[in-house]
Amino acid sequence: MKKIFIFLFALFITQLAVFADYEDFYYGNVEYNWDKLTQTERDSSIAQIYSILFGNECVIKYQKKEFKAQYKDLLKDKLVKEHYYAAAAGRKEWGNVNLAAFYPPKSTRMYMYGIQYKDDLMKNYYYDALGHLRYVDYIYGPYPDFPYYSRQYRINGKMAGAIYFVSKECQYVFTPKGEFKGLWYKKNFYDKEGKTIMKRSTY
Repeated sequence: MKKIFIFLFALFITQLAVFADYEDFYYGNVEYNWDKLTQTERDSSIAQIYSILFGNECVIKYQKKEFKAQYKDLLKDKLVKEHYYAAAAGRKEWGNVNLAAFYPPKSTRMYMYGIQYKDDLMKNYYYDALGHLRYVDYIYGPYPDFPYYSRQYRINGKMAGAIYFVSKECQYVFTPKGEFKGLWYKKNFYDKEGKTIMKRSTY
């Protein structure tokens, strides 16, 4: 379930970029022909993105106590009922927040929802169905314009994953250890060899 969620949180951030001018952006030699590139070209692109996501300023693990203290007022969603039911009903906004709902595969029961406060677009907060904070995203770059990137942390301060957003359609996904998980392009998720290993219904 955690792995599925890490892949899905890319959808939340792109869906929230509602005011972006979605112009395609090509990073270096990265084009939308991942499966047609040579392995050397793919490896070079991955290395370039890795250097951005996991540079010297990157924190893999924050101190748990300090990290939780930073979000002490957000550990429990005070409007859990309103946010939960609004997100489950498909609402993208509610009051001063943007919303997104997350569902397990082949299920109609929402297990998590995301919140982005309209006065702070550089962070996303993910709550379980009971309103407990589980993950926090830090967004870097000219968001909602492209390109930008995001690092996601569990509430214990440990990194859960990192994503580089080339465009609405194209994202590079990495594990907290810096391992390349794959590249989303539209509905296909490709591995480093250019093979399709997963599909998504929307982007």
